[in-house]
Amino acid sequence: MLNFGDMIFQLFGLAVMLLPLVLIVLIIYFGVKYIRRAEKRADERLNLDKESSLLQEQQLKLIESLNERLTRIEKTLNEID
Repeated sequence: MLNFGDMIFQLFGLAVMLLPLVLIVLIIYFGVKYIRRAEKRADERLNLDKESSLLQEQQLKLIESLNERLTRIEKTLNEID
């Protein structure tokens, strides 16, 4: 017949044997979770950079258009003088 103390000792021994496995699984789990979160942030940053680039291109085209118009206006005013 098993004694209660023997059962506790056996469970403690089993827990000690399983502890490294549990730690490895936890490290892998949290590592994968961290990598996924980092990838998500990188994707969001990439999308923001793309949107910013498109906006800058639009602004550049608008500035070039305004510059051309201003050049034509100055040329016309010089012809009038």
